[in-house]
Amino acid sequence: MLQSIRNTAGSWIVKILFVILIASFGVWGIGDVVRRSTAPSNVVAEVGPTEITRGDLDTEFRRQIDRLRPMFGGELTVEQARQFGLLDQSVNTLVQRALYDLAAKRAGITVGDDTVRQRIADEPAFRAPNGQFDRSQFATLLRQNNLTEQGYTALMRKEIARGVIASAIGAGTVAPKPLVEDLYRYREEKRVAEVITIPHAAVKDVGTPDEAAQLRYYEDHQVRFTAPEYRALTVVELTADAIAKDIQLTDEQVRAAYDERAGDYLVPERRSVAMAVFDDETKAKAAAEAAKAGSLADAAKANGSEAVTLDNVRKDELPEIGDAAFALKQGEVSAPLKSALGWHVVTVTAIQPPSERSFDEVKESLRAELRKERAIEQLYQASNKLDDRLAGGATLEELAQGQGLPLAKIAAADSIGKAPDGAAVSGPADLPQILQTAFGLRQGANSNLTEGKSGAYHAVRVDSITPAAVKPLAEVRDAVIAGWQADERTRKAAELAKQAAEKLKSAKDLAAQDVAVSVGGSAAMTEPFTRGAQNATGLTPELIGRLFEVKPDDVVSGASGEAQLVARLREVIAADPAAKDANLSQVQATVLRGVEGDLMGEFAQALQKEFPVIVHRDRITQMYATP
Repeated sequence: MLQSIRNTAGSWIVKILFVILIASFGVWGIGDVVRRSTAPSNVVAEVGPTEITRGDLDTEFRRQIDRLRPMFGGELTVEQARQFGLLDQSVNTLVQRALYDLAAKRAGITVGDDTVRQRIADEPAFRAPNGQFDRSQFATLLRQNNLTEQGYTALMRKEIARGVIASAIGAGTVAPKPLVEDLYRYREEKRVAEVITIPHAAVKDVGTPDEAAQLRYYEDHQVRFTAPEYRALTVVELTADAIAKDIQLTDEQVRAAYDERAGDYLVPERRSVAMAVFDDETKAKAAAEAAKAGSLADAAKANGSEAVTLDNVRKDELPEIGDAAFALKQGEVSAPLKSALGWHVVTVTAIQPPSERSFDEVKESLRAELRKERAIEQLYQASNKLDDRLAGGATLEELAQGQGLPLAKIAAADSIGKAPDGAAVSGPADLPQILQTAFGLRQGANSNLTEGKSGAYHAVRVDSITPAAVKPLAEVRDAVIAGWQADERTRKAAELAKQAAEKLKSAKDLAAQDVAVSVGGSAAMTEPFTRGAQNATGLTPELIGRLFEVKPDDVVSGASGEAQLVARLREVIAADPAAKDANLSQVQATVLRGVEGDLMGEFAQALQKEFPVIVHRDRITQMYATP
C-alpha cells in the first residue's frame, strides 16, 4: 500500500512538503537521547510521547513469525525467530512507524475519509473474483487479523500519512552517475564459455551390487527407505456457510441494508480524454487555441508535444487536473492546466455519466452477502459453544450430528498430507494446519476448536498412529539396487569430468568437442551471459559465479542435477555505459532505492532528536524469557 503513495512522489505538494520537513528537522543532527523513564511496566519502548506496549510488540512479532513460517515448512518457534533477529526487527518497525506518525502530525498532514475509503476499496485482498470490493471478504480478513473496521480504518489513515512523509523524503533524489555507471559495468559484463556436459546416464555399465554391497547401501541410506509416521484422523469443521444456510432475511431487512450502503452501489462518472503536456505555458496556450479549430493531436504535434488518450478514467485518476477535466463539456478544449509534470491541454472525447445499481438488481446478491456477514458474526460465538461442548466431553461425532456439520475421516496421512501410496490426501481447506495440530496430539486426543486460515473452525482427533519404520530390505531391494547404481554412475561421471578438466588445462588450444567425445559427453559454446544469469547452456548459478572469478582459458567444473559439467572461459565482454544501446534505467532504479533508503535512515535518526527513543530491553527480554 505504501508503494502507491511512493508513486505520487512527483506531486508538487510532496516536493514542497519535503522542503518544509528538511527545514524543520535538518538542524537536529544524528544521534540518540538517553533519559530516565517513568513509563508503566507494560511499555517496552517510548518514542517521544508515544508508548509502545507489550501487546503492540507481541502482535507485530507474531505477525513477522507468521509471515516467515511458510519458508520454514510451517515450523518456526519464538526462540528461533529471536535468533533470526525478528524480535529486534519488530521493535525497529514499531519505532519507525511511531516516528513517522509523529512527523506526519507535526507537519499537519491529515487524511480524509474519501481517501481512506478509496484505498480500502482498491485493496486487492478485499476484492471478489469479479474484481469488485467484497464486504464479506473484508469483514472476514479483519476478523482473522483481530481487527475491527474502525481499528483498520485508523491504521490505514496512519499508513497513508506515513506514505506521504516517505514520498516527501525521496522526492527529488538523484542516483549518482559514477555509481550508476560502475554498477552497470559490473552487472552487464558478459562472458562466453565452452561447456562439456557428461550425463550420469551416459555411464552405462556399472554392474549390479552383490548381497553384501546391497546390505551396506541399505544400512547407509536407511532414511531413504523409511516409511514416515502415519495417523488416522477424524475432523469436524464449522464454516460460515453452515451457519448461513439457516439464516433467513426479509425483503425489508435487505432493503434497509441497501439504503445504508447506498454509496456502494454508486458508479462514479468516467471520462475518456485526450491530453498533451508541454514544458512551458506559451506552447500550451498556442496548442489550446489551435485545438479549438482543429484536433488536439495536430495542435500538440505542431507545438512539440504528442497527444495521448486516456479511456474511462475517474476524476481521482487525474491528479491535480481532475476537477478541471471533469468540469469540461464533451468536445470542449481546456485552457492550459498546471501540474508537476508541466502544462496540460485536455479535451473530453466521451462521458459515462454516474449511475446507481437499483435495489432489484442487487437484492439477491445483497441478501447472500448479508447472510454471510451475519454468519461470520455468529461464527465466533458458535465456535465457543462447540468448544465448551468439547471441553465437557462431547465427541466429534456428537458435535457433527447435533449441529449438522460435516465429519471427515482420513484413513492415513503423514505430516505433509501424503497417503501411504504417495497420493495427496483429500480433506478440508485447512488440511495443512489440521495436520500440524494432529501431529502434536497423542493417540485418542482431541484438539480444541481452532480457526483456520480459510476462516473455518475445525477440531481433529487422532484415531490411531502408525510409527515411522524402516522398510524391510526385501521390500525395497529394487530401490536399493537402483540407488547404488545411480550413485556409481555419478561417481564415474565425476571421474570422467576430472579427466576432461585436466585435458583442457593442459592444452589451451585443445578443442572442447574432441575432449567431450573422449569422455562420452557433448560440448557447446554458451551465448554471452551475465553474472546474474540463472542458466547458460546448463551452467548452474554457482558455476556462472566461478566463471566471473577466473581469466580466459581457465577451467571450472561441478555437478548439475543429473550431469557433470566442465567449463572453459573463452571471452570477456565488457559493458560500456556510454554505448547507444546501454539501458541504465534498472541500475539507476536500484541505486536510487539505495539512496532513498539511506535518506530514510538519516531522517529517522534526525527525528529522534525531536522525539527521543527509549527501548526497555530488560522488559522485552522478560517477555520472551525461556522458563
